[in-house]
Formats: sequence, structure tokens, C-alpha cells
Amino acid sequence: MPSPPDQRCASAAWNVQGLDGEPLASRADAAVPPGWQPLPNGLPRAWLDLANEAPRILAFLSSAVHRVSLVPGGAADSLTYAYTVNGDPCFYHGRPPLAGPPPRFAALWPQLPEALRRFYLDLHDGWTFVPANSMGPLPVADWAFLSDDRFDIDADTARRMPVDPARLLAVFHNGAGDYLCLHVAEDGVTPASGMIWWHEQPAEPEAVDFMATLDAWVGLFVDEADRRQP
Repeated sequence: MPSPPDQRCASAAWNVQGLDGEPLASRADAAVPPGWQPLPNGLPRAWLDLANEAPRILAFLSSAVHRVSLVPGGAADSLTYAYTVNGDPCFYHGRPPLAGPPPRFAALWPQLPEALRRFYLDLHDGWTFVPANSMGPLPVADWAFLSDDRFDIDADTARRMPVDPARLLAVFHNGAGDYLCLHVAEDGVTPASGMIWWHEQPAEPEAVDFMATLDAWVGLFVDEADRRQP
């Protein structure tokens, strides 16, 4: 669990920039969540806790991200992760971590993968590619069950699905209409399982290893990122 706001730590000097990468006023010793304390390579320390579950993401962060910068916000600061593809600047945006289980999903929170819960509580409430808000775990405010109107699943399709769309929680968007979801059982105890909802095959969600698939999707997306010069 993250520390309460009054226990937030002071970081070593942070680069301070906007979401577009433009420098803002210098800001040293910014108060940041404990999981954001920078490692020698500048990455937030909490990423190390996901090394086993997300090795491709960690490899990308370690070899391609050349700057992590603090973005001042009205309610809370966030982080940008800068990298390039064929020399063109690209960014991931990491929002501040949750203060605790989100009230809307508190009842099912214990069923979610432990690594995913750590990510949201210690590192980021959403870490996505700018400006598409995709290719990473979505902010909790953007989570939705597939029964939501935005997915446009009609009654006939819902009947043909192997699981109730009202129990499939979409938490990751690939930017092309497909979602990585968690199937959350009604019993409140059974661990949630991973499924991909393909928008071109809406009645046939595919069972997958959730964290392995999350890592693979991000890894494929950033595969063309330029690697830093040694």
C-alpha cells in the first residue's frame, strides 16, 4: 500500500516537463510517492517489483527510455517517460498511484492479480502512450465492463459469449479496438482470469495469462523504440 500523502518523500532533483516534452520551470526535491523514488538510472523504484511479471516492459524502460520527468498537476503530479522511434519523440504518461482500492471496484479488488494491484497502488493509476491513452494499463476511471454501451455488444452476441460480459472488466486498450480484460467471478473469491476481447470476434473472447499478455502487448508496441547509446 502507498504511504499517506503526509508521508510522501522528497526525490532527488527531477526533470520537470509537460506532456509534450517541453521543459517547464526547474523543480528539485519534489514530493513524490515512495514508489517513485528514482533508481540510479532514473526509473521509479517500484518498477523493480514487477521485474518478474513484466520483463519486456522493464527491458524497454532500461534500454530505451532516456528521461523520466515530473509533470506538475493541479491535484497531483505525474510522470512522463520519454523515448524515440526513428528519432521521433514519444511518451508514456504515468499518473499518480491510487491512495487505496478504488471505491467503485472495492468489492472485486482482492480478486485482481496481485501484481496489477501493486502497480496501481505503488506506481501508477494508469500508464499509457500519449496521446492515445492506450497500450498500457488504463486509469481506473477508464475501466469498464463489456456490458457498457461503449462496447456495443448486442443481446445475441452476449448470449453466444462463453462468459457474461457484465463480468469482463476491460483494463487495457490496444488502440485498435481490442481490450485485455479480467473475468471477475461473482463469488468474490475466485481469482480473476485474463481474457482478450477482439472487436472483430466479439462473441469469442480468448482466455490468456493476464500479466504475460499485458507485458507482451506493451513489448510488441515498443519493439521499434530506439535503444539508448551506451
